[in-house]
Amino acid sequence: MPQQNIIDAIHSLVREGKAISTAAVKARVSGPVNMVQLLQLVSRYKQSPGSLPAAEPINAVDEPQHDASLAAKVAELEARVARLETLLTSSTALKEEQHD
Repeated sequence: MPQQNIIDAIHSLVREGKAISTAAVKARVSGPVNMVQLLQLVSRYKQSPGSLPAAEPINAVDEPQHDASLAAKVAELEARVARLETLLTSSTALKEEQHD
């Protein structure tokens, strides 16, 4: 439900203490946004914050998979950093040898 995505984005911004603006909400929503709904919901929130339905609960079942995905990404980035450090050390050593 596209409208729920907009509502979830508004609630997400509120939880983070960020200002609710059309641009901020649009940036938070993934995928295409119905601008009419976006404008209506942002306006509705600004007039009466309690008038919006609750945010859709985050599916707890996805969290372990998400954690595993993040762990894999961290491991990949650590390996890349280690390789770059090795290349940098090699490059620095080579330059020092050339200057000697």
